[in-house]
Amino acid sequence: MFPQPTNTIQGNQCTLADSRYSQTRKLEGADPAGYKREIAPMQISQNFGPDVAGSGRPNPDISLISNDFVIFYADQSTLLRLSNNNFKGLLPLPNRQHKEVFLQDLSSSELEIFLQAIYNIPTTPASTACEGNMTKLHILVRGVRWLPIFGIPAKSVIFPNTHAFNCIVSFAPLCPVEVYAFAGYHDMDDLAVAVSPHTLPFEPWNIDEELAVRMGAKYLSRLVRLHLRRRSILMNMLAIEPELHSPTKACGLGAQRELKEKWYMAIALLTPEIKADTETGHIRELVMAQTNDLTCEECIKARDARLNAILTEWSISVRSI
Repeated sequence: MFPQPTNTIQGNQCTLADSRYSQTRKLEGADPAGYKREIAPMQISQNFGPDVAGSGRPNPDISLISNDFVIFYADQSTLLRLSNNNFKGLLPLPNRQHKEVFLQDLSSSELEIFLQAIYNIPTTPASTACEGNMTKLHILVRGVRWLPIFGIPAKSVIFPNTHAFNCIVSFAPLCPVEVYAFAGYHDMDDLAVAVSPHTLPFEPWNIDEELAVRMGAKYLSRLVRLHLRRRSILMNMLAIEPELHSPTKACGLGAQRELKEKWYMAIALLTPEIKADTETGHIRELVMAQTNDLTCEECIKARDARLNAILTEWSISVRSI
């Protein structure tokens, strides 16, 4: 199951009087006795620091602070332009002197993914967000799931040729159905198409209810149709037998029935095993095993011609929704 954002209520806004740029900062507050106490050390995001030279990003005019006290510099104009709910009602800031917003529900790893999608910037070499394992996929999913909560449809910033899109696709070989369900959840058609070939080894009837709900009826239906279509394509190709050759003294029409019988025996054995990802090597192996005692060279040529045609057509058959 995809991890969910921990809280969908409106996050608290906290302004910080000290806006000096530094590599580490401390969030301080007054206690009832009237003296300052240290609350937490603060660090600046490597990807979203105050210096935007050469990044293509607008000059920052706001600091977003994660719940583990990492500062991310952004600009209100971009966030407001993309959001349909004024960034969950937090923007624009009423006080121009204090431009920090504390997002109590977002961790720094989630906020990093969130802003990378918005600004279309890649991860730094030091970041391994797109190196595939399930934990990193879950972080990616959580980060993206915050986008609509802040009024930004995920598919409005994640589409082909964006860094976030490519990062998500990189997880498809590892967990194709999870990534496909993620695409369905956010109605990302391009992502679903790109990921769907990786789902071929997975039997769609093994999808549980939770995954089906997350995927949505439209994308579940398209996935099932892809699998059924590929099975049908292969079965229809196999049903066409090798062509008979001109009768010879050694192999007349009656003798050629042996080729047909052996061909259909191979198909009968293969049919229960046919899946959307049936490998060409397996098809060849089974057909050859059932017909390896043919002695007529013309029959062998006819078998090979039909088998090669099937394997070629199967290798280029539709593989995506």
